[in-house]
Amino acid sequence: MGTDDTGDEPATDHLSDDGAQTTPDSLGRQVGRGALWSVASNLTMRFASIAITAILARLLAPDDFGIFAIALAVFLVVSSLSEVGLGSAIARSAKEPDDIAPTAASMSILVSAGLGIGMFASAGWLASALGQPEAAEPIRVLSICLALTGIFAVPGAQLVREFKQNRIFLGTVVGFLVANPILVLLAVNGGGATAFAWSRVIGQVATGLVFYFSTSRRYRPGWRSQCIGPLLRFGLPLALANLVNWTLLNADYMILGRLVNAAEVGVYMIAFNVASWSTAVLGSVLNNVVVPAFGRVSHDRARLGNALTMASRLVALLAFPVGALTLALAGPLILSLFGAKWAESIPVLAVLAGYGVLYTFSLLYVNVLVAAGRTGRLLAIQFLWVVFLVPGMLAGEHAWGLAGVAWAHVLTIGLVAVPAYLVCVVRVANISMAEVIRVVAPPAGAAVVAAAAAWAVSQLPSSPWLALAAGGTVGVLVYACLVLPIVVRFVPPRFVPSWVPRWGRVEPAGS
Repeated sequence: MGTDDTGDEPATDHLSDDGAQTTPDSLGRQVGRGALWSVASNLTMRFASIAITAILARLLAPDDFGIFAIALAVFLVVSSLSEVGLGSAIARSAKEPDDIAPTAASMSILVSAGLGIGMFASAGWLASALGQPEAAEPIRVLSICLALTGIFAVPGAQLVREFKQNRIFLGTVVGFLVANPILVLLAVNGGGATAFAWSRVIGQVATGLVFYFSTSRRYRPGWRSQCIGPLLRFGLPLALANLVNWTLLNADYMILGRLVNAAEVGVYMIAFNVASWSTAVLGSVLNNVVVPAFGRVSHDRARLGNALTMASRLVALLAFPVGALTLALAGPLILSLFGAKWAESIPVLAVLAGYGVLYTFSLLYVNVLVAAGRTGRLLAIQFLWVVFLVPGMLAGEHAWGLAGVAWAHVLTIGLVAVPAYLVCVVRVANISMAEVIRVVAPPAGAAVVAAAAAWAVSQLPSSPWLALAAGGTVGVLVYACLVLPIVVRFVPPRFVPSWVPRWGRVEPAGS
């Protein structure tokens, strides 16, 4: 693959161009390799993160979690604008990023630095406006992370573009290993909510340095005025959509900060984090693999339609059991991992388990729209989502407390966001909605049966640990048996034991 050979014409004019030829086989190998690394790395880091959270839940009070949740919500919302969608422009371009990367780096650094300074200066006002003045100091510390975002935006996008998930995994591991011992040490010594913030800064520096030294080519900041227009035309709608998306994800914390105390916000944070496990595991695969892969086939409706159907099946196979088993085992899961002082999270988690599943599907469809260049539609849907969510959360909290806020999330995403995304993506991919429903329905049914079995078994032991282990084991086994006929059809025959029935297995051509 070479740079744009049209001379002075910036490559960003062709962000959806298919000028760079990628054969289906080579792209498939890249995507497969990237997906495997992404799944493995996310599973590893997810289990490690659960262990750290379980330790911190016993060291820190719910108030500390709640204060940091407010500060983190501010950071995530503001940081959604920090690189103005330029990383995605580099990741999904069909051409080499030589023409646009220097300019994108300069723009990202300038925007993130400006936002970081603004966030630092307004930390006290933001914390008070959100009802938690104690969050001011963590917000100031997290403004350092915001300034760093622009510095590492281009190296991170390069690794995503090149499907170097092994390097992304390495950077994530290094950041985790550097940051979390410091986090625990600060927590033990009374660091409170600020301990989370400083560990995040340290981890971001470590991860960013690994990304920078792992790139195949390093770009210095530069400036090409002819690149500005195309970059902004692509990036601004995406940045605004990201702003709306992160506002959606964190609106509950920002609203709850004014309605309840910090301890209740902390309780909600634990429930939401557990409910987002499926999103955390699959989200990186979708962001790091789907965007560049779908971007390269977006010109071919047939290939894009097939890719969307297969991706929907994969998400369904993985997200439905996680959500269903989280719902069924919410009680023993919270009590065994985090302790009895977090018991108020159980009913909230039981509701939010459904949100975790639906949000994973929304992530898939968002990435398809981004890959196809439909960022305007994405922004419109997410704006509509906010319009329904905020009043729903206020009414839900007034009527049913934290569980009411959770129900507002589930109903809004299930009745507004996912249906709207689905309508858009089936049009982009030129397939029928019935095809998508057909591939996701069997895993959904299997997950319901598995969850019922898991819940029934979990009622037998008195120990939360035993209930979680027994219910989880039975649920996984039941689900695996029910979906085995689906999975086997798409696994190469050489990887399937001879004793497994064929179940209409798809045979390779020419066999």
